[in-house]
Amino acid sequence: MEKIKILILEDSLEEANILQEALKDSYTIVGVATSYNEAVAFYHIHKPDLAILDIFIEGEREGTRFATYINENSPIPILFLTSARDKITFSAAKIENPYSYLLKPVDPFEIKFTIELAFEKFANEVGQLSTKEEASIKINEELLIKKKDCLFKIAKKDVYYVVADDKYCRVHTKDMQFLIQKTLKSFLEDFADSFIRTHRKYLVNKHEIERINIADYNIVLKNGVSVPLSQRHKKDVLKEFNILK
Repeated sequence: MEKIKILILEDSLEEANILQEALKDSYTIVGVATSYNEAVAFYHIHKPDLAILDIFIEGEREGTRFATYINENSPIPILFLTSARDKITFSAAKIENPYSYLLKPVDPFEIKFTIELAFEKFANEVGQLSTKEEASIKINEELLIKKKDCLFKIAKKDVYYVVADDKYCRVHTKDMQFLIQKTLKSFLEDFADSFIRTHRKYLVNKHEIERINIADYNIVLKNGVSVPLSQRHKKDVLKEFNILK
């Protein structure tokens, strides 16, 4: 479990400092590259979740060149920055399918909002993060969960169990608990291969089951937490437990 990782390509120290100051509390800045080659190196070393790219680096369109490289390898959301206001620059950037195009100087509030919108577009779930206080979207086999001003990336293996709370779910990981606007049914549909229903209000990570107390109708997880097992779901749970054994 970690905060969203952002890679910046920017050769202006002043602009880079503005970006870092605006984002440091909500995201992890894995690197500020000042050249194409440095950006490529950071991209492979740190595997960022999003890239913020200045289009022009020392007068050359290195930002769009790097965007092409990203899209040809392992695509992630891309935000372009520029002080240029001409149509040619905009058209060149548009070819790379950026998730936004921002003019300098960067507004700290705007960049945070734009990042949320970029992930929504990338996951094809527009409005899921930017319009809700506690929200999540699924990208590949991970959840992006919004908690206050931060976005966390949660792998399904890091989730121990999930509890229904009216129209919300409480997602319990090793270190944190998240309240998200998602039903238990929806969560199970997204991760049916790893989670099983043990009770009308509980989902459990199959791989975190330590033991099943049949007489007491509860399940003990590897982290020591005990969750209820209902009569209705007992058979399905035992089947999964036998497979794991």
